Amino acid sequence: MKGKTEVKRAICFGCWLQGGVLATVEDGKVVKIEGEPDHPVNRGWICERSKAFIEHLYHPDRLNYPLKRVGARGENKWQKISWEQGLDEIAEKLRRIKENYGAEAIATTAGTGRSSHRIFASRFMNLLGSPNSANAGQWCSVVSRLIHCAIYGVGAGRSVKPSCKCAVIWGQNPEESVPCVYTETLQAKRKGTKFIVIDPKYSETVAQLADLWLQIRPGTDAALALGWLNVIIEEELYDKEFVDKWCSGFDELKDRVKKYPPDKVAEITWIPKDKIIESARMYATSKPASIQWGVKTDMQGRNVTSITHAKCILRAITGNLDVIGGDMLAGPCEKANYGPVFEYLDMMPPEQRKKQLGADRHKLWGWPGWELIDEVTRPYWYGKGVASSFVPACHEPDIWQAIITAKPYPVKALICGSNNLLVAYPNTKQVYKALKSSNLDLFVVLEQWMTPTAMLADYVFPATNWLEMPVMYTQTYQGHGNKVSIGEKVVEPLYERKPDYYFYQGLGLRLGQEKYWRKTLEEEWDWCIEPLLNEMGYSSSAEFARRERWWIPPAVEKRYETIDPKTGGPKGFATHTGKVELYSTILERLGYDPLPYYEEPPETPRSEPELLKDYPLILMTGARFRPMHHSEHRQIPSLRRLYPEPTVEIHPDRARRLGIGEGDWVIIETLRGKIKQRAKLTSKIHPRMVEVQHGWWFPEEIADDPVLYRVFESNANVLTPDEDKYCDPPTGAPAFLPLLCKVYRAT
Repeated sequence: MKGKTEVKRAICFGCWLQGGVLATVEDGKVVKIEGEPDHPVNRGWICERSKAFIEHLYHPDRLNYPLKRVGARGENKWQKISWEQGLDEIAEKLRRIKENYGAEAIATTAGTGRSSHRIFASRFMNLLGSPNSANAGQWCSVVSRLIHCAIYGVGAGRSVKPSCKCAVIWGQNPEESVPCVYTETLQAKRKGTKFIVIDPKYSETVAQLADLWLQIRPGTDAALALGWLNVIIEEELYDKEFVDKWCSGFDELKDRVKKYPPDKVAEITWIPKDKIIESARMYATSKPASIQWGVKTDMQGRNVTSITHAKCILRAITGNLDVIGGDMLAGPCEKANYGPVFEYLDMMPPEQRKKQLGADRHKLWGWPGWELIDEVTRPYWYGKGVASSFVPACHEPDIWQAIITAKPYPVKALICGSNNLLVAYPNTKQVYKALKSSNLDLFVVLEQWMTPTAMLADYVFPATNWLEMPVMYTQTYQGHGNKVSIGEKVVEPLYERKPDYYFYQGLGLRLGQEKYWRKTLEEEWDWCIEPLLNEMGYSSSAEFARRERWWIPPAVEKRYETIDPKTGGPKGFATHTGKVELYSTILERLGYDPLPYYEEPPETPRSEPELLKDYPLILMTGARFRPMHHSEHRQIPSLRRLYPEPTVEIHPDRARRLGIGEGDWVIIETLRGKIKQRAKLTSKIHPRMVEVQHGWWFPEEIADDPVLYRVFESNANVLTPDEDKYCDPPTGAPAFLPLLCKVYRAT
């Protein structure tokens, strides 16, 4: 006889987008996952990743118990221990390290946050007094939002709304990277929205959407944006009223963009001059218009701040900022205790802030930049400010240097959550050297699987997935959107898996942080949205998840024009000038150029003509591809069948000259190393470029060091650098493209 059946409303975390799902549970076991029809993110559509999480939940290779290393690092010898024993031992080691070397000798790293790692690691570290938390947001999405905060006082949204007349898809292939919302984008196309797609590749998005395709040379996006600004200002296509009233620094900007006429930009970008002019005019004269930004422009190293700054300016001077159909400002959630309040950011002592690794060079990403942003955004946004969690953060490569060289001081302990460092971070060999260093006294990993990174740990803790815990939609606690969305816990955690909240809570309770941690994750979410619960009359976040699931207030256009009751005048923007800062006072005060500019990247055909003789191809990495999400999901049989092996895309003409055929194993080599992937011949790629898939390792292979699931064999980050000469000065964002490489058949 069939037992109890119930349907739970959850939030998927197969990628970062987090759509709503309905999970059917029979006799305590999940048997079906389908999209929730009226969820505002995905509206009933889910991808193959979400459907595969039943396999993920019950997979025999999931981590189920805490493990302690008993052999050498990487030897794959473990002892099963309890959570209590592990936490006791780790807390004692951290206490000794802090006493002997200072709290700054303890660092954390984070990735996608699929186990809520970022916010609770941030809280733990703020209370501990260590400023050294690193995360992949330094080159993925968060870095753009941080620059938005410096220019606008908050982040800009990225969705094509029905009234949009022209949408620019810049540095993104949404069919692959944001599939949950791509159906809305296709609907906009059918209803007449014009699309400009900026992409070196003829992607699926170009094929399905583009009225104009700008095939840009990788790494030259800042030059293109400045070229657009040149056309728009010279032809007086800008919104003069908005510029006069709400923009600061227009005269300085006007002088700067004179250096980037279309003919010069055409030479830099490889985009024909007439297309640069046509596309700039199309964007500027179509209102409302929107720039849909993707993370490829966050991954370009030295120009990252200028690229995003220039796009911020484009929105503003054309009058497309904070209007429906344009780019709305995504103010934080007024009904939540989010960000700085939730993470006790103010508990970080001033003297410890000054010790943050890399903050002397990449100031916007660290405490110096955050303090300037917080100074004006906190009083503007409900006395709480804008997002934290990811920032202020240290410069990730400096952690490895501090471990290996003990300069500027030693890092002795590292906690890694929801993050496969050896695959996801640049310069894999340097990361490996640090994790194997005898200078590192303690390395702890919180994970769902045994990964190459986890294999080198001293302790490994088993984390739940989104079916085993209540999930709060990230925009609530990051402060990036005035909304609340919560998913129910579908089943109780299996074996001894736990949300990693209990790891940081457990350490906090052992290290004198008792008053700052609640008993359960559910109670944390209760407090996070306590203002909303009180207003709506709900007793808990769990009740809200069952009965409401999300709260989204009506959009407020042109918030800057609304009257501030404290002053009786318009609210303006949460910046030091009260306006959109075309000329950034924050960048100026930090010692950087206050206006956007273009700098030729350090490793291109133009900057390294001699190197080009040996490495004749432009390398791109980091493009999203389903069904994988970065280094995740390669253990799942149904997903691996869809994508069994890594591929590098090469133009057929180039492949023919190199003697490479479809499906051949080939070597891709840069100055830093070489990897092997299967050749995929396609005319979608420029003959002078290749695109290498990132995130590859092989969970079915030998786990022990030095094989480590063949992590060095096909991993794109064996090829990428992390030295400062490649990094963006204000943010420290490293370069995953453009780089120079050569490709040849594997023997």
